[in-house]
Amino acid sequence: MSKEYKKNTSENENLSNLSKTDILADENRIRFHGEFFTPIPFAHKALEYIDEILGKNWCKSGEYRIWDMAAGIGNLENGLPKESHKYIYLSTLFVDEIEYCKKLFPEATSFQYDYLNDDINNVFGEKSNWKLPKKLRDDLSNPKLKWIILINPPFATSQDARKKGKSKQDVSNTEVRKIMHQHNLGEASRELAMQFIFRMKKELNGKEAFLGLFYKIKHINSNNDKKLRDHVFKFTHKKGFMFSSSNFSGTSKNSPFPVAFMLWDIKNEQHLENQEIVVDILNENVEKIGTKKISSLNRKLFLSKWIKRPAAVNKFPPLGSAINIKSGNKDRRDRIANNFLASFMCAGNDFQSQNQTALASAPFVSAGAMSVTPENFEKAMVVHAVRRIPRATWLNDRDQFLQPKQELSQEFINDCTIWNIFGNSNQTAAMKDVEYEGQIYQIKNHFFPFLISELKNWEITDSDFSLALASAEDRFVAKWCSEKEFSSEAKEVIETAKIIYKFYFANLNKLRTNLFEIKTWDAGLWQIKKVLQDQNLSKDLFKNLKEKHNILRQKILPQIYDYGFIPKIET
Repeated sequence: MSKEYKKNTSENENLSNLSKTDILADENRIRFHGEFFTPIPFAHKALEYIDEILGKNWCKSGEYRIWDMAAGIGNLENGLPKESHKYIYLSTLFVDEIEYCKKLFPEATSFQYDYLNDDINNVFGEKSNWKLPKKLRDDLSNPKLKWIILINPPFATSQDARKKGKSKQDVSNTEVRKIMHQHNLGEASRELAMQFIFRMKKELNGKEAFLGLFYKIKHINSNNDKKLRDHVFKFTHKKGFMFSSSNFSGTSKNSPFPVAFMLWDIKNEQHLENQEIVVDILNENVEKIGTKKISSLNRKLFLSKWIKRPAAVNKFPPLGSAINIKSGNKDRRDRIANNFLASFMCAGNDFQSQNQTALASAPFVSAGAMSVTPENFEKAMVVHAVRRIPRATWLNDRDQFLQPKQELSQEFINDCTIWNIFGNSNQTAAMKDVEYEGQIYQIKNHFFPFLISELKNWEITDSDFSLALASAEDRFVAKWCSEKEFSSEAKEVIETAKIIYKFYFANLNKLRTNLFEIKTWDAGLWQIKKVLQDQNLSKDLFKNLKEKHNILRQKILPQIYDYGFIPKIET
C-alpha cells in the first residue's frame, strides 16, 4: 500500500464511524441484495494497479471522471487523494449510504439512484425527464473527458423459480433485465452485476473509459455467460488481481470463492477468448503469492464435450445411491445405453460440480449422468479421475475442466482407471431380483476387478457364491485389467485391494450381507466396505488401501495440470 493511500485512510476513517457501523450491521441488505463492502486494503491495492496503467496523477489531473454506481459506503474511493474528490460521482440505492458518503466525500457528487431502474428509457430509448444529476449528464456529454468506472456491484443472483429453498427470484427483476431479455442474453440477466455492466456499456459507448471491477470470475469462464461475453463483455483486460471471498465481511469462511479486481479498457473491444488473461494472486495480507491464468474458452473445448454420450434407450431401475432404488422422482432418468457398464454422474463442468462425480451400476437419478460403455470406458475413467483428484480450493472454485492438450499416455489412462475402481466415488454394486415397474432386473457389477479363475483359488465361505462361479462370466473391468500393464503405484493399489477382497470372501459366513443387498458373487467395493465395517472388520486393511490410493493420486495429479485439464497456478 502506498504512503499516500495510507494517509488518506487514516483521515477518512475518523468520519461518521457510528453510521458506518450501523450500515454494516444491516444483514438483510447483505443477504438479499448481495452487498459485500470491499475490504479497504484490497480497495487500496486496486488503486495502485490503476496507477500502474494510467499513471500516478490520473485522478488529480481532471482528465478523468470517476463514477461508482454501487458506491455503498465509498470503500473503493476511500484511498483516493482529496484533490480528486471533486471529480467523483457516487450513487447507490440506499439513502443512509449516501448520507455517509456525503460526510466522507463532501466535494464529490453523491446521490441516491437506482441504476437498474431509473432513467432506463432515457438511456435505451427516447429522452424524457432525468433523475441523473445534470452535472453528471453534462460530463457524460463532454467528448474530452475520460472515465473510470470503479465498482463492486452486488453479488446477488435471482434463483431459478423451479429450485427449492428460499428464493431470491425477485431480486433481479429490474428494467435493465427486461432489456437484456430482449437481447437474448440468457442466464447472465439474472445477475445484478451483469445488469450494471450492460447499462454501463450502453452509457459509455464510444467513450475513452476503463472499468475497474470487483467481482467473481464466472462472467469470464462460465458457460452460462457466453452470450454476455459474445455480445457485451468484450473489453480488453489490462491488469488485475485475485483474492479469497473470505476477506469480505458477511461471506462464508467455509466455502470461499475467488473475487477478482480487474481493470478493463471499455472502448478497445476484443473477445475474451482471444486474450491471455493473467492475474496476480493476493493473500489475506494483500501480498502477491503467485499468478493465475483465467481461461475464457469456447465450450467446445470443455472436458464435458470430450466424451461421447451414447443414446440411453433401454429401461433400467434408477438409483439415488449405490443400492437405493429411486422410483418416486417425476424425472426418473431410468434409461441406459446398449452395452451398458455403469452410470457416470458428471453434472456441470467446473469445480463447483466436483462432488457430483460418481459411478454406479444403474442409472443415476441425476441431471448430467451418462452411460459408460466399452466404447467410451477409458475416456470416462479419465474424466472421472480428473474431476475427482484435484482438491477444491477458493482459487480453482470457478475453473472449468478442459480437454487435454495432447494425446494421453496409456499409463496415465491405466492409473486413472485403477484410482477410480478402488476409490470412494466408485459406488458400483451388484443386486439380485430388483423389481421396478412390474419387471424383475438383475444388476451386475461390471466393475468387479478380479477374474473368476483367480477367485476359484480363494477361500469362499458362502457355498452359493462358490457354486455360482462355476457358470459365471468375467466382468468387463476384470477382463480389461487382465490385458493391461500397470505402473508400480497402480499395482500396489491392486494388490492391497486384493487382500481386502480375499478377507471378505473368507469371512462371508460372519457378515450380515442382507443389509447391503449382497446376494451375488460380484459385490461392489462399496458393498464390501460397508458390510465389513458393520462387523468392525478390516479397518487396518482399508487404511493401507487409502495410503496406496493416495500415492497413486499424487502421481496422477501433476499430469492433470501438464495435460491441461485444469489451469496451473504459478508461484
